[in-house]
Amino acid sequence: MPSPSNPRPATVVVAALGAALVGVALSVLGIASLGSGHGAFTAGVALFLIGYGVALVVAAWGLWRLSVFGRGPVLALSLLNVAAGVGLAESAPWVWPFVAVSAVTVVVAALPATSRALHGRRGPDPLTPGDAPRPTDEPGR
Repeated sequence: MPSPSNPRPATVVVAALGAALVGVALSVLGIASLGSGHGAFTAGVALFLIGYGVALVVAAWGLWRLSVFGRGPVLALSLLNVAAGVGLAESAPWVWPFVAVSAVTVVVAALPATSRALHGRRGPDPLTPGDAPRPTDEPGR
């Protein structure tokens, strides 16, 4: 968790909020599709969209909490959103804003400032002189 002396960087905020926004939008789209009642295929697609959206929101929550394990799913699912959205945008131009938000999410989640926030959040190493941060070679520490 961030502390007042080490606030959450803007890159993490933008990536987490972008992923959460698209995740909520996909879940709402799935719920609307489920409510349309167009048959079993539509219900299956709707349930997939709801699950996919919830997974993206959960990943965004992990990133918001500065979990290293939140960034991978946010990057992967946002890249999938960009690829699928670009393919779908010709027949559904309303998808472009979601493609743009997903693309921005990918870029800011991959920036070095996001990596520093996720890997360098531990306190100073007692064996390292001064205020130098601990090395971050080991995953999960």
